[in-house]
Amino acid sequence: MERKVFNRLSVKVFLISFVVQFLSGMLLCFVLYSRTPEMLYSPKDEMDDLMYKLSLTPREESGDIIDDFISRTGIKMAFYIQDEYINGAYNSPVQDIGGLTIKTKEEADAAMHELSDGDEFGTYGVTFKDDPTDYMLQYYYSGGQTNLIPRALHNSYPILIAVVASLSLVSSVIYTILFASPVRKLSKVSREMANMDFTVKCDTKRGDEIGDLARDLNTLSVTLDSKIKELEAEIERVHELENQKEMFFAAASHELKTPVTILEGHIRGMLERVGPYEDHDEYLSRSLRTVKRMESLINEILTASRMQSSSELNLTRVDMAKLIKATIEEASDLLEAREMTAVKDIEEDLFFEGNLELTSLAVNTFMSNAVFYGTEGSAIEIGAHKEDGSINVTIRNRNAHIEENDLDHLFEPFYRTDASRSRRSGGSGLGLYLARLIITKQNGECSLINDGPDVLAKIVFPSI
Repeated sequence: MERKVFNRLSVKVFLISFVVQFLSGMLLCFVLYSRTPEMLYSPKDEMDDLMYKLSLTPREESGDIIDDFISRTGIKMAFYIQDEYINGAYNSPVQDIGGLTIKTKEEADAAMHELSDGDEFGTYGVTFKDDPTDYMLQYYYSGGQTNLIPRALHNSYPILIAVVASLSLVSSVIYTILFASPVRKLSKVSREMANMDFTVKCDTKRGDEIGDLARDLNTLSVTLDSKIKELEAEIERVHELENQKEMFFAAASHELKTPVTILEGHIRGMLERVGPYEDHDEYLSRSLRTVKRMESLINEILTASRMQSSSELNLTRVDMAKLIKATIEEASDLLEAREMTAVKDIEEDLFFEGNLELTSLAVNTFMSNAVFYGTEGSAIEIGAHKEDGSINVTIRNRNAHIEENDLDHLFEPFYRTDASRSRRSGGSGLGLYLARLIITKQNGECSLINDGPDVLAKIVFPSI
């Protein structure tokens, strides 16, 4: 637990900043102590001030001043009448000046004997306010001179240490709040991102590197969220394609099984000369039609497989107007057989980038469906126009209708709205599925809807 606490960034920032600042403060004190010039001091230096104070003080009131000076400086003093001192008659000091002054000659001699080399002894002339008598002050000082700076620093060390420690503590707390606190917030956001929660954001307006990191983390969160959603969508799409592929091949197997069974029956009947199968010409013709239908189905399956597996198509500049006109021309016999007419409203120069052969197959599928499932004698309206950078192709089948339940399934492989009619017309159920594959592979869109009493097919390609 203790190791974990000291591994925290906030604790490290606090301790490092505190130690550095505390040591810096103490180093500064040491530099001041070692590099400051000597300032020598002796209590004797205050004697002039004392003489001045006594000159302004009556003798009767000077005792406290003198006693305070003696107790503070340790200087011993004896007062004599100046005239007697000059004449050598100073056997007994004045006794009524101060309580701590030397009172007897024996005390004065003892003070003199206590002095050693370097100690000081001297005299000052003293006058008191309102006192005509002049006095002589004899002093004895054995303390020598003192350097004031070391003494002052020594006396101030407790205060200095307390001040340096307090300032270091306050500044360390500020550093921790300014640096470690936003880092903790960033860490919290990153943990949420690790738990795949990208809704949490770093709320910061800082303009420094931590602010840049927070904004980068927000950007990373948005990017990861977007990419993961894209990946999920892609995985879902792949799963859907796999499901479609399985359904496609299952349906293909089923669709191929029917003509193979029919063909097997025809051949077995002819070989065994069963009843009507003795007419070989008739059943060989039927078998050939079955083989051709199976061949057409296989070709469509192969085309669908190639479209699903191919990532790129051979694209060229295609004129949609020319393509539609050619498709209508190919369907003219079928239109005539069903006594139907094609009403055209086609602009010129409708160019897009696509594959001519495959696009022709897709458009022909929509056209063929319109003819096969349209009402005999009705009209099919084909329009092609350029709008908002797109080529819009519409095929309107008059008086036709698709059940609403079938609309959502029309582009599924092998789906038929009317199985008997579809098989009679030779349809495999792959036409619209292939058409949509071809169109979407070329960045286009297609749809089939009921528009009032009509069925409307719409194809859209980006124009160039």
